[in-house]
Amino acid sequence: MKSSKIKTTVGFALIIGVFVWILYLILKVKGYAAIDAGTLSDGQITAIKGSIRMMVILSGLLIGGLLGAVVQRSTFCIAAACHNIVTTNDLTQTRAYAMALLVAIVGTQILYSFGYVDISRSTFISSQFTWFGYILGGFIFGVGIVFGGGCASRILVRAAEGNLGGLVTVMAFILSSGATLWGVTANFRIDYIESLRLNLQSQYLPNLISGVPSWAVIIAVGIGLIIFMFTAPKGSPWRGWRWPLAGAAIGLTVVFAWWINGAAYKAMLHIDQFTFSGPDDPMLLQRWRPKSLTFALPDAETFRYIILWTGESINFGIATVFGVLGGSYIAAMFSRTFNWVAPPLQQFKYNLFGGLLMGFGAVVAMGCNIGHGLSGISTLALGSIVTMTFIFIGAITGAKYINWRLMKEL
Repeated sequence: MKSSKIKTTVGFALIIGVFVWILYLILKVKGYAAIDAGTLSDGQITAIKGSIRMMVILSGLLIGGLLGAVVQRSTFCIAAACHNIVTTNDLTQTRAYAMALLVAIVGTQILYSFGYVDISRSTFISSQFTWFGYILGGFIFGVGIVFGGGCASRILVRAAEGNLGGLVTVMAFILSSGATLWGVTANFRIDYIESLRLNLQSQYLPNLISGVPSWAVIIAVGIGLIIFMFTAPKGSPWRGWRWPLAGAAIGLTVVFAWWINGAAYKAMLHIDQFTFSGPDDPMLLQRWRPKSLTFALPDAETFRYIILWTGESINFGIATVFGVLGGSYIAAMFSRTFNWVAPPLQQFKYNLFGGLLMGFGAVVAMGCNIGHGLSGISTLALGSIVTMTFIFIGAITGAKYINWRLMKEL
């Protein structure tokens, strides 16, 4: 018992320490935006750009590591948050997701309001409203997370814990997402799915609701989430400290990811004025566009980075994937929960099928349950809200189908 308390204390201390380290890196990058760029030589500008890039990558490793460790120790999974509504009637994970969402929304909107990150430049807000992709991709991804055994972050954690079923899901996810991004199904996605769109100048929800200020939307969403969390029945696991803290920590990783990338975007625009013509410069947006956590594109990019290496370079997204794998592996070894586990053959089939659905759905929807479900909704992007709605519907549909199959076999 004493040993368990010591481990818990050490774990909390490490998590707080990593958050402090990330905050230091953010402030360091943010400081570059205050330098008088006119006095810098070409060599100094090159050195600062390299320093910013390395700090962003290190932040990605640390933020991913935190996410992986928290998910591993808490068993947090947005897939369970979706389908537990019909499988176990236990809303603990759903309330943990609500807590993560509350922290992510409030934190991100505070950063936006104070000018620390320009979420209007993010893909969630500035991309075209590909409504059919959000609906179809979200639904397919939702079905996939049920068959695959976890959401986009959870399958990485399961693989790092030694679960071979999780590894199969991850590899199928990478194969399918890569094919849909750059391969055999890419033309189908572009020609027949992304062509169905609405031309919106911005997907920022407060801008789409005429006459309603942004703070009113944020307060309304926040109150709804708080009411849902506080209506947990007596005796629910939610009433302890584990799930609320896990949800809050996951929400903070989203906020810190926005913060470091927003700081890097502003610093690069300020430092390298000769290269970048303004905040809408395509070169600036391609590499330094404000972003947060997501795994649809980064998973595929990570695999390409590993197998090609030459000509490829690590970025924030790739760093977060490595971070999740490393953080969850360390947490599993530290807690002695790492075990090589081979599920039954039927489950392997489900893992493969689910991973393929997840990869295709995530790319078609332009984001996964973390990308849209936390990072995207934290910006109050309409497309993210639509996608997450259909991820929920897909997950519930998949869970009901599996329950039906099980009952049929009895």
